[in-house]
Amino acid sequence: MKQKSKSLILKDIISDLDEQLAAIPSHDFDGAPIEDSMQFDTYVDGIANINFVDNIGRRHYPIDKTIATILVFDELEERKNQPTEEYIKNDARK
Repeated sequence: MKQKSKSLILKDIISDLDEQLAAIPSHDFDGAPIEDSMQFDTYVDGIANINFVDNIGRRHYPIDKTIATILVFDELEERKNQPTEEYIKNDARK
């Protein structure tokens, strides 16, 4: 995804979001889906804690818990909608 804006702050926020969302496992240590896990809130808090510091040293948190929750659920749902490697291999043989 190419960013049209020249804002470095926005670039950093998007990069941090992308890295944290991509790092969320689909299942917890016990094999339960993350969205049903006790660890779910930890991942939401990680997204909500993404921040930047302005030019006079104030720290800002642009993503509240509601948006963070929506982003985590969306990431997990989109992963489910992606074709698996097995499906891609089988589809290529047709």
